Amino acid sequence: MVDSVAKGVKMAFMKLAALHLVSLVQERRSAALVSNLTTDMHLGQVGTFAVPMSVNHGQSPTCYLNCPSRAFLDYGREELDRLTGNLLLRGLGRGALLAFAPLVKATGMDRQVQLNNWLVATNILPPASPDDWLRTFETVQVAFPDHVPVLRSVNTRVHGHLLYAFEDAGLTLFPMRKIFLRDYATETHWTTDEQKDANLLDRDDLQQRPGSTFSDADFDAATQLYGALYLEKYSQLNPHYTPAFLRAAHDQLGLQLEGFFMPTGEMVGVIGCFIQHGMLTGPIVGYDTSLPQKLGLYRRLRSVNHGKARAQGLIYNMSAGAEAFKVNRGGEAALEYLVADFRALPRRQKRAGNLLSRVLKLATDGRI
Repeated sequence: MVDSVAKGVKMAFMKLAALHLVSLVQERRSAALVSNLTTDMHLGQVGTFAVPMSVNHGQSPTCYLNCPSRAFLDYGREELDRLTGNLLLRGLGRGALLAFAPLVKATGMDRQVQLNNWLVATNILPPASPDDWLRTFETVQVAFPDHVPVLRSVNTRVHGHLLYAFEDAGLTLFPMRKIFLRDYATETHWTTDEQKDANLLDRDDLQQRPGSTFSDADFDAATQLYGALYLEKYSQLNPHYTPAFLRAAHDQLGLQLEGFFMPTGEMVGVIGCFIQHGMLTGPIVGYDTSLPQKLGLYRRLRSVNHGKARAQGLIYNMSAGAEAFKVNRGGEAALEYLVADFRALPRRQKRAGNLLSRVLKLATDGRI
């Protein structure tokens, strides 16, 4: 009885959170929350679960969260420039991406309806059945006949049954990135690095405060710290979150924020997590990159989320990147897919989607 009541409360909160996100975008426009994003939002339904649903009309590129051409092409070019020192290899890579561009455009996926889009890099899928998901894809296609229905964040470790059902039904699967997950319900051992991080977190040289104590100035500082890491150090193509998004996500969407402060009161680190359907993700992290590495800010911040996942027996989806760091903390690799439904769309568009899928599968073969 207690479990069923708790489940009902969680489902009611998730529906309310989805409604809040849709309302925020409809009232303020998406750029007020993510300044490099242009999209519309509607409420969708997958089985018994309400989900936010973004609608893009494909007139111009936007944030990669909603724009495959940005993810496949622009991110690819930036990664080449950042990671490839050899000018010849960089030139060859850019040439390949240039040749690749017409195929990406031919899929029409920038003109999309994305299910379960919480405006973060890693969405947590509600545990709806394959039949429920397929019915929703079909409903969306009828409502938006000129758009491609898509779903991100479907991975081989947690959603293998979904991927099999989607492919069997004729949907198209696009491998996107290698991610790392740890299931704290079954993998309770402490790795050496995880223990060291926890010891760092126990130090008393910094004050740790939850988002419920944040002032307007703290939300501004949190946004700047996120930008220092994800925009300035990594990529300007990442989502440009605003203080309004962080505050709304904390107050209305269930984002749990933790800040680290100097004794003088200056915020020097922030991390946030979503906990939904037995999984934890960390879409927000940032710190003062000018401070000495020996302070261990990044490790302390990550330890916060590891501790929450461990305490609640959750699956921690650590997302992509920093492979060695995540493996050393118990992360196991999985391949994440974007799923698209071309079944009711023109044949040429479906052929382009299938060809792009095959190319990406060849490119990622052997990565996991």
